[in-house]
Amino acid sequence: MAVRLSDPWLEELRMRSSLEEIVSEYVPLKQKGRRYWGCCPFHNEKTPSFSVDTEAQLFYCFGCHKGGTVIQFVMDIEHMPFMEAVEFLAERAHMEMPKDSGARNSALRAEERERLYEANRFAARYFHRLLWQEEGADALKYFYGRGLNDSDIRRFGLGASPKDWTGLTNALKAEGYTEGDITRIDLAVAREGRVSDRFHDRAMFPIIDAKGHVLGFGARTMGGGEPKYLNTADTPVFNKRHNLYGLNWAKAERAIGHLVLVEGYMDTLSLRKAGVQGVVATLGTALTPEQARLMRRFTGEVWISYDGDPPGQKAALRALSILDEADIATKVIDYPKGMDPDDFIRANGRAGFDALPKYPGTDYRLLRAKDGLDLDTQAGMTAYATAACDILRGVRSPIELENYLRRLVNETGYDKDVLMRQINAGALQPARNAQPRRIAPQKQVEPVSANESALLTMLSLGRIPATLLAEDDFTEGDAREWARALIDGESPARLLEGIGDEGRRARAMQALNYEPIPEDREGALHMAEDCIAALRHERMEARARQIESEIARAEGAEKRELYAQLEQIYQAMDA
Repeated sequence: MAVRLSDPWLEELRMRSSLEEIVSEYVPLKQKGRRYWGCCPFHNEKTPSFSVDTEAQLFYCFGCHKGGTVIQFVMDIEHMPFMEAVEFLAERAHMEMPKDSGARNSALRAEERERLYEANRFAARYFHRLLWQEEGADALKYFYGRGLNDSDIRRFGLGASPKDWTGLTNALKAEGYTEGDITRIDLAVAREGRVSDRFHDRAMFPIIDAKGHVLGFGARTMGGGEPKYLNTADTPVFNKRHNLYGLNWAKAERAIGHLVLVEGYMDTLSLRKAGVQGVVATLGTALTPEQARLMRRFTGEVWISYDGDPPGQKAALRALSILDEADIATKVIDYPKGMDPDDFIRANGRAGFDALPKYPGTDYRLLRAKDGLDLDTQAGMTAYATAACDILRGVRSPIELENYLRRLVNETGYDKDVLMRQINAGALQPARNAQPRRIAPQKQVEPVSANESALLTMLSLGRIPATLLAEDDFTEGDAREWARALIDGESPARLLEGIGDEGRRARAMQALNYEPIPEDREGALHMAEDCIAALRHERMEARARQIESEIARAEGAEKRELYAQLEQIYQAMDA
């Protein structure tokens, strides 16, 4: 059973992972005071509002309010879950992951996993070199015939597998890899007591993850063999259900705000050659929930770009349901019938692609609901209206539903009330063509006042002693909870990483980044005393207002007691 990473181990990882150094690999930084400043990598801006606090080892953007520790930065910038970001930093800091930590691929030691990655990398380079030799002539001709030039081929790392059955295996053995290594990552297979290459006389497409690891290969036959396309089987470092082709390029294209999902390797490359960004492909399978969740780490919107024929349209409808389940906004690109993305982009270029209809998910479902129906007949129109009502049952926004109903009234001639009754008639049945989007309720987070923020910031930086404060100095709620943790000695990093809700974590970052803070301890103490006095004065004012409202309802001795309390508060406020 997986165990929790210990706090001391995580603290050592943070200490050995310089936030300033890591951020500088993504954002140019300039020092000003205790902070380094640059333009935020998470939203577009011209004036730098992104800061790295070298004392607290925290980052924070005053524009979009993203912030956190070095682990949170890697999670956000590389689109990694927590454990994968920890692995990334541990590898960089030359720290061994704790045993039974629950880390990805924990059955493999880090050195063993890296050895398998390196074997795949060697194979990718071997295939690429072979492409330019006589043995790779058929594959090179194939790539040229698909509209790629030498520069494209080098950019995408394409290759050719040998025509014999042992070329790669022998080359890997010469590099010191064992037959066990080679078969374990499906670069070779054992047949009748001998080991031979898995890929024979094929055009090769390396599959690379977002961190640059070569995971495996897609391969298209050149000699008429079957199957036409062959992928690396699942290995200790590769699972086709959990990965996407082209993700290594897409991760650097965050600013476009969406991914373009295609079905084939050449669809990916042709669109990218034409300048379309964010293109990724499934790996010989229909879209899986795991792939949808992987895309959700990179974007909130996916454009489905499948073939324009009936099988492609059906696949797009299936993909819509899976993406809905992953809470991803969708559009579907509608290609002319009989054309796939590769054919279309080579015939019409980027301008043609940009002009293609891109339907929101519900619109595309309604479009496909008309397929095969004769809408000039009553039976056809009735069938369409019934199918459309099934689809609209999955629309949860009242405004969107109203818009679709108006359109459906115009298309079908049915009265709006009739259509609504049809929608409601199936309300107890699950919608066949649409899944309701799962939207987590947003938890309301109380604001942190400027005085509380200043105190929390100085406390987190060690500018003031914890003994100066009491948790009762802070408003009940988040501010008091965070103050209690810091007073008890919890580090800002542990505090922030313990906040699971993104909205609350952003508010905590805001509270821990009050500006300006005095650089010297004496100035910080004076500022803290002023903040504490102001907070206590605010509490007394609030209590005075409460007593004044109670006096209006009280009588006799109770009223006299309340007046006495009020006078005491006024005296304390004037002191």
